Amino acid sequence: LDDLQWADIASIDSVNQLLFTPDLSSSLSKRSNRFFFFGCCREGGINEQHPLWSVFCHANLLHVKYSNLQLRCFEEDTLNVMVSETLRLSPRLTWALSSIVYRKTKGNPL
Repeated sequence: LDDLQWADIASIDSVNQLLFTPDLSSSLSKRSNRFFFFGCCREGGINEQHPLWSVFCHANLLHVKYSNLQLRCFEEDTLNVMVSETLRLSPRLTWALSSIVYRKTKGNPL
């Protein structure tokens, strides 16, 4: 889920239920008790007053492992390599497109 800093309480409650309700989580996978959830939010967008904070607190109380990854913006050269590899073209052929993407996104990986 993207932009979790804008999530409403009903959506956050749904995530809480999906992740932490024993009956629901056990029915997701008969062979494993693992569940992969990927959520994105703006840095500084979640604090103790934000409703999503309860998800992290709940995970800590139940000893659920999770990772917090911070993504940094791409440098223009790195972005060009990614565009080049994605399009399977030489980096010199993708430079113009990469420059436009970089200007519009300022290197934001999301």
